[in-house]
Amino acid sequence: MERLRASILTIGTEVSTGQIVNTNASWLADQLVNLKIDPLHHLTVPDTRVGVMDALHYLASRSDLLFVTGGLGPTADDITRQLIAEWCDDQLVYDEASWQKILQGFARLGATAAESNRQQCWFPSRGRIITNPAGTANAFFAEQGQLKIWCLPGPPEEIKAIWKNSLHEELSSLAKGSDGQLLFRWQCLGQPEAALGELVESIIIGTDLISGYRPHLPYVEVKVWCLESRLPQNQAVLDRLDIALAPWLISRNDEDFLSRLFAIFRDFRSVHIVDQGSYGAIAERLGQAWAKASLDLLKVHIEHRWGPETNTSTVGIPPSSDSLALSIGPLNDQGEWTIEWWSEQQKRSKTLKLPFRRDPKRFDRERRFVCEMSLASWSRTPKGELHA
Repeated sequence: MERLRASILTIGTEVSTGQIVNTNASWLADQLVNLKIDPLHHLTVPDTRVGVMDALHYLASRSDLLFVTGGLGPTADDITRQLIAEWCDDQLVYDEASWQKILQGFARLGATAAESNRQQCWFPSRGRIITNPAGTANAFFAEQGQLKIWCLPGPPEEIKAIWKNSLHEELSSLAKGSDGQLLFRWQCLGQPEAALGELVESIIIGTDLISGYRPHLPYVEVKVWCLESRLPQNQAVLDRLDIALAPWLISRNDEDFLSRLFAIFRDFRSVHIVDQGSYGAIAERLGQAWAKASLDLLKVHIEHRWGPETNTSTVGIPPSSDSLALSIGPLNDQGEWTIEWWSEQQKRSKTLKLPFRRDPKRFDRERRFVCEMSLASWSRTPKGELHA
């Protein structure tokens, strides 16, 4: 079965003018990919009749499934339901059960629903109402010819609740038997996007693999899509990519290399980190990952020593049987710095180097690269080698 083509239409002047970021489209697209449905188009239009109608006509011939978000609220600019009904040559009918749901929701909050909330109770007569378990506006399903349309409210938490409550199961059934598009990802550090792109394209040329690249400071993510049915034929090429990208590879797919570092941390009661080279990037990075790592009982102290110090960074930190000391030395003019691992068992050090020339204008890039490269190097320590 060929993969279904999906489009996402976001309706809202606050989105089209940049007042808020369209996180709904990215979240929905990710969910659709997981169900082997291809999200091919994302369109955002203001709350105007012309904008919405033009978008519907454009997407109709390019989609099997259409997901419309926004414009189901109680105010005058919420025009989605009226325009969808018109476009489907249908008319709106009032649903009393939706009104009772709204009244009950407001009552639970100790508030009173406004009369304008009744606007959220009108749906295309040939449509199907979809219960919204997290908000006042129920969603609905409609059809125009072969195109299947789901109209969803704008708040992200409501879309996620509707997805979990009903849409996931419904769409899983629709997509059953589709040829899956497998995504392979490599997070690379130390090589520019253009150079990685040339390398990858030289390997996949002549195949049906599809490539993509996403720079995100200081990494470049290499992406390759492969049809599930074609994996046996393309496996040798994917293996070649693994080997070719290995010199710059930090992690693959959804792996976070910090999990390897935290596995080392768990064998100690305390970790002392001296930072002379990342200017606080280490603290930011570890802080973001800390809650997911379940390391609440571990004591981690990060000491910042900024300035032209050249002494061994862990001097003054006495090793003990249950502690680990790590350090990032200062960057020199050649873009080199030294990292250390130190426990009662042994002490190790390694010199690392920026892959680009130092430049004050690229200070943030430098500090983030130092942070990520240092963390990745520590994480590659053989488990048990530094344990007391």
